[in-house]
Amino acid sequence: MEPDTSTNAPAFAARQIFYNDRGLRAGWRLLIYFGMIAVLVYGAGLIAKQLAGAPKGPPLPDYLKTIFQAVQELILFLVLLFLAWIMSRIERRKVGAYGLPLQRSALSAFVRGYFLWGFLPLAFLLLFLRVMHAFYFGDVTALNTRILGWGLLWFTVFLLVGFLEEYMVRGYFFYTLADGIGFWPAAIIQAILFALIHMGNGGETKIGIIATSFFALFAAATLWRTGSLWLAVGAHAGWDWGQSYFFGVNDSGFQAPGHLLNPHVSQGPDWLTGGTVGPEGSVVTLILWAIMTIAFVRLYQKRNQPVLMITEARKS
Repeated sequence: MEPDTSTNAPAFAARQIFYNDRGLRAGWRLLIYFGMIAVLVYGAGLIAKQLAGAPKGPPLPDYLKTIFQAVQELILFLVLLFLAWIMSRIERRKVGAYGLPLQRSALSAFVRGYFLWGFLPLAFLLLFLRVMHAFYFGDVTALNTRILGWGLLWFTVFLLVGFLEEYMVRGYFFYTLADGIGFWPAAIIQAILFALIHMGNGGETKIGIIATSFFALFAAATLWRTGSLWLAVGAHAGWDWGQSYFFGVNDSGFQAPGHLLNPHVSQGPDWLTGGTVGPEGSVVTLILWAIMTIAFVRLYQKRNQPVLMITEARKS
């Protein structure tokens, strides 16, 4: 005779709403995560209101502004990492599962990303534009302690930018979204979100915004193939450092102080040169990042899977 389970039906149905075979459902986990972010944003807003009435001092020199930018990027990254740690306690996972596992290959993946998938593609892009007479490298700033100090400072800033932006969009959020709807649907959503975030940059254009979504798909492909964000962080940082410091080109319409080269663009069409946006405003960048994504997927045939969502996405 089978046991009567009718009395357990409501409890079972309620459990199905909140849990699946992997624990708390992805939607509820994201709700908790964004709820914590909302509380922090609200608190930061209150603090900003209190400081708004404070008297303003003289304008800060460029190097102090850059240092403050680095500190801001570090604080925001550590906040996201802390929130991911809280979620890892709730989900009973290691915080490294969300894209930045502390593993022996992390440094080598970062270095490969920095030079092979960040700095060098940018150099080839600018060389191609030079051949097309759409870009000129210009002269080199005299090497001294000051310009080398700027190089180190911008390296630090863009290292932190790489960590923050990659972890913000392709860390816990991407991990959990992929667990709920599958890897590539989540990859498309995060690419759109990444583009929307960059719409806040005053100097962007439509091509530049689309380009950021292409890079987001490339970064997702590196996560798919390597199982971590280390290579993507390196590629992100290497590209940005190359743009802003080494080659001195505009990034979202802004030319960073303390750049090594002093380039200029031709009078050609903006869709080719990028115009005041910089190389990310060129259609050539779209093609480059699309080729890079395809090439990466082809070259990295073996998938490492320290990140749970890779395994789950392949099952879905």
